[in-house]
Amino acid sequence: MRFILLFLISILSMASDFPGIFSSAGDEVFRNMQRYEKIQILDVYKDSPELLEAYCMDAKATMQKGFILDKMKEDPEVIIDKKMIKAYAKELRVLSNQNEQIVSQLDTDVGIMYDSGDFYSLKLISDAGFGLSEKMLKGIKEYEEKESRRKDFALANKKINKQQVELSKKEATPIPKVEKAPVEVPKVQKSELREEIPKPAPVPKVHKKTKLEYYEESLQRLKDELYALRESEDREKMACLNDITAINYWMIKVLQNSNEACERADAIRQMKSYNKASALSCGRSSIRYVEWRGRIKPYVGQKLFEAEAGCNK
Repeated sequence: MRFILLFLISILSMASDFPGIFSSAGDEVFRNMQRYEKIQILDVYKDSPELLEAYCMDAKATMQKGFILDKMKEDPEVIIDKKMIKAYAKELRVLSNQNEQIVSQLDTDVGIMYDSGDFYSLKLISDAGFGLSEKMLKGIKEYEEKESRRKDFALANKKINKQQVELSKKEATPIPKVEKAPVEVPKVQKSELREEIPKPAPVPKVHKKTKLEYYEESLQRLKDELYALRESEDREKMACLNDITAINYWMIKVLQNSNEACERADAIRQMKSYNKASALSCGRSSIRYVEWRGRIKPYVGQKLFEAEAGCNK
C-alpha cells in the first residue's frame, strides 16, 4: 500500500510540472520545449536560433498563462473570462503546429547526422529524451566506446611522455669528477620505451561564417529555389517565397548598415512589413514563417527604436 501511495505521489508531482488546463494538448508542447532547450547548443541550431529558441520563448510564456489559469480555476471567488481561455487554447494550437514542424525538421536533421557520422549530436539528442532508431543507438554506443578508448590512449601517451621527460632529466644530470681516483661511471642506457600510441590527427579549423556571410548564402539559395518554383504553377508557394526572400534581402541591408542609423531603421521596417505579408502568404503555422519571424524578432523591438533614435539626432 505504501508503494502505491508513493507511486501516486510521484505521478502527481510529474503532472504538476505543466498546467492542468488543456493538458492533453499542452503536455506535449511543453515537454518538447524542455527537450529543445537541451539541444539548442548543437551547431546545426546555433546558426538558426529562431527555430528552437523562438518556440521555447513562446512556449514558456504560454505555460505561465496556463499556470495562472489553473490558480484562477482553484479560486471559487474568481470568475475566469472566457476570452482568456480561448486565447490560451489558440496559443496552444499554434505551438502544437509549430512543434510538429520542428519535429519533422529534427527527423531530417537526425538522418543527416547519422549519414555524416555525427554521433556526438545524436547522443545529445538521445539524452534530451528524443527516441532514435536501433541502428542510431548502436552507432552512439560504438561512438562512446571509441571515445573511451581514445581518452585511455591519450592518458597512456601522457604518462609515456612524462616518463621520457623524467628520464631525459636524469641523463642530463652531470656526474661529479673525482681527481685522485677517477672512477669510470657506466653510461646510463635508455630503457626501451613502449611503442608510442599515435596521436590523433589535429582537427582542421572550420571557418566560422559571419552573420552577413550566412544571409548572403541563404539569399542565393532562396533565389535559386524561387527561380525553380517559377516554372511551376504553385502561386501560393511563390508568394510565400517572394516574401521570405525579401526579408532575407533586407536582413543583409540591416547587417551592412550597422553604422548608418537611418538606412538600418528603414531596412528593419521593411523586414517588419514583409514579415506581416508572409503571415498571410505562408500561414502562421508554416515553418518558413515561424523561422523568419524568429530571425527578425530581435531587430523589430529595441534595435529598431535605437536605430530610429539615432536617425533623428
